[in-house]
Amino acid sequence: MVFEKLSEGLQSSITNLRKAVVVDKKTVKNYTKEIQKTLLSADVQIEQVFELSKRIEDRGLLEKPPGMLSRKENLIRITYEELVNLLGKGEPVEIQDGQKLLLVGTQGSGKTTTVAKLGRYFKKKGMHPKLICADTFRPAAYEQLKQLSEEIKLPFYGNPGEKNALNIIKEGIKEFKNEGLILIDSEGRHKLDKELMKDINKIYKEIKPERVLLILDGTTGQQAGKEAEAFKNSSQVDGIILTKLDGTAKGGGAISACSATGSGVNFIGTGEHINDFEEFNPEGFVSRLIGFGDLEGLLEKAKEVDFDEKAAERMMSGKFNMNDIYSQIQQMKKMGPMKQVAGMLPFGAKIPKDMLDMQEEKLEKFIYIMDSMTPDEREDPTLIKRERIGRISSGSGTKPEDVRELINYHKKMKKMMRMFGDERKLKRLMKRLGGVGM
Repeated sequence: MVFEKLSEGLQSSITNLRKAVVVDKKTVKNYTKEIQKTLLSADVQIEQVFELSKRIEDRGLLEKPPGMLSRKENLIRITYEELVNLLGKGEPVEIQDGQKLLLVGTQGSGKTTTVAKLGRYFKKKGMHPKLICADTFRPAAYEQLKQLSEEIKLPFYGNPGEKNALNIIKEGIKEFKNEGLILIDSEGRHKLDKELMKDINKIYKEIKPERVLLILDGTTGQQAGKEAEAFKNSSQVDGIILTKLDGTAKGGGAISACSATGSGVNFIGTGEHINDFEEFNPEGFVSRLIGFGDLEGLLEKAKEVDFDEKAAERMMSGKFNMNDIYSQIQQMKKMGPMKQVAGMLPFGAKIPKDMLDMQEEKLEKFIYIMDSMTPDEREDPTLIKRERIGRISSGSGTKPEDVRELINYHKKMKKMMRMFGDERKLKRLMKRLGGVGM
């Protein structure tokens, strides 16, 4: 899950709050201190941490809980609202054909790959993106963006023989006749320096882009705030794209960057693949952080996959067979790593860790095993006993223990889905918590 340690810390604080017998001044102070420790360990700037915790404490002690909320539930609601506000509310960036988007960032932030991801994203939205490589500082940038543009079938312009980035951009705009949505990959440096900022400022003034999006490495930490402020001073920043959120990102740098620019995070990159990219929704994101899932985000991901609705209904009811498992594995592979998908489910942290750590190659092995089953066995897995396990493993080129693991996986999935299957109960809980995650 994105920002896993930050999420674990926040959820632990909320769990401890729920265990409290009474919610008095001491309880609220202890709770906000736990929130402080979590945010500080996630690299959020100290000033922001104390400002946020003070607001949570003041509101928790002074505000009367609305409606049917208890004081505990109201404190969780306040925490949710303050975290969303701290992320800059993520106001949508209005982007359309006929505009120029300048993407800026330091070298190593994933800027070039993100340009291609953004192009693919807007292409799927019905726009006509065109990519310009103006990163003359990194020699491999031209070939990298050229290959990516061919992969996603988007027009591309670059000139490896030209060393002046501004000239390349002007040539590219002329080549594209200033039509479509022009995405410009600007030059980066290993670190922030006056020369980089001077070049970016010159490009910004000459090109007059409608939007400037800052690419930030999610693992940067508090340095992200300083980077964001430097780019804001040289070219303005209309929005932020966070990258590398699939690994060790603590997450606090993102919050610091939002504060430094006055802009929200608009998109996030969640992996190395071209489709590991999504629009950022602060409400859904914070819901995931505190453990209430992001059902809306999950549905958005699902739109990209041709789901078998009847099979999905059987999955959620806990009444499904190996045919449904087969179908769901194929669909999960299209949606992304299981940890990402599970993180969007309410209380996703309760899903057994061995299921979340299921590797793609293991899921592929399950496909081979199911291909070696008879129609009756896929329909009713209880038929699969010792003799059949030997035949299936031999036919699929796997070991008997692999077949048993699939059968065990099927049983765990049934148990897990029954846990989430009571939709009415889930909706009642979300309603009591002020609609968090719904």
